[in-house]
Amino acid sequence: MSKYYNIDDLRLLAKRRVPQAVFDYADGAAEDELTKKNNRNAYRKWKLIPDALIDVADVDTETEVLGTKMPYPFALGPTAISYLFHHSGEPAVARAASKRNFPSTLSSIASTNIEDYADASDGSVWYQMYVWKNREISYDFIKRCKEKKYKAIMLTVDVPVGGKRERDLRSGMTVPPA
Repeated sequence: MSKYYNIDDLRLLAKRRVPQAVFDYADGAAEDELTKKNNRNAYRKWKLIPDALIDVADVDTETEVLGTKMPYPFALGPTAISYLFHHSGEPAVARAASKRNFPSTLSSIASTNIEDYADASDGSVWYQMYVWKNREISYDFIKRCKEKKYKAIMLTVDVPVGGKRERDLRSGMTVPPA
């Protein structure tokens, strides 16, 4: 890993190492990916301007979110069907995050269940939940999260229908609809 210097290097490594359909799913976005391109361009406009001659010997990056103390203000977001990317899938993400004391979030369309994800973590776990048409499904997920002591449920309400992901359509990749 020492010869990979940035996210673009890692992206190219993934493109060479994983099946094309899997790469396209991870790297792609809805429709013609215009929003993805616009988002990347918006981030490129940000400039980090360092302060010079300031003592940084005692910088404290620790913060607290939802009662969880973290070394940095980072949490791992939900990624659907992680077994596509690693044989241990979401439980590996939960273990890695808890080792670093970062919260991690299980996707509603994960390749593992609520219980196994929580059991894999010694830290704070969150759950990303779509508002399902069948409310009993949502209630069941909430109950199970509560039983496993999830710290938060993050509602996703911006996906009334599954996205038309053109790269996935071309490669034949499909995921369950929300």
